[in-house]
Amino acid sequence: MIFSRFMLCESCHQKEATVHVTQIVGGQVEKHHLCEACAAAQGLDVHGQPLDLSGMLATLKQQLDQVRESPPAAAGPGACPACGTTRTDVLKRGRMGCDHCYESFAGEIIPVVLSLQHSDQHLGKVPRHASERMKSSVELARLRRELDRAVASENYEEAAQLRDRIKALPAGEAAP
Repeated sequence: MIFSRFMLCESCHQKEATVHVTQIVGGQVEKHHLCEACAAAQGLDVHGQPLDLSGMLATLKQQLDQVRESPPAAAGPGACPACGTTRTDVLKRGRMGCDHCYESFAGEIIPVVLSLQHSDQHLGKVPRHASERMKSSVELARLRRELDRAVASENYEEAAQLRDRIKALPAGEAAP
């Protein structure tokens, strides 16, 4: 059996879906997977408009000011203790009330983030040519943390093994 790695457009069922739209409508997450032609036919401009960063920042500032000015609602069960935003509010608006909401609603948002991003941690973009060097650097940092823990807990056998693994890394990567 052959499995295809790409998804067909859910509108025309002909071309590969390259535009993936996620919306929260009526408290429900809706996902649509379209080809560029069908996305354009539905009014979704996938290439033409540059990112309006200043407009986004102005809107964000306005929303933050509103959150700061409004008194917190009485935090009941299922509400953020800092701002009073409820799960229903988050689903209706599609955004959090404050930074504490991310912790309060972690159980609800982590599955959504994982379905969209394949990870719950933002690692940023890495140029292709730097990818291997970055992986090695992350591995070196992880091994050094483990080595520090092993030494702190006086587990010297494990520490020696970790030291040897660090020394075995390609030249230039194990340097401090």
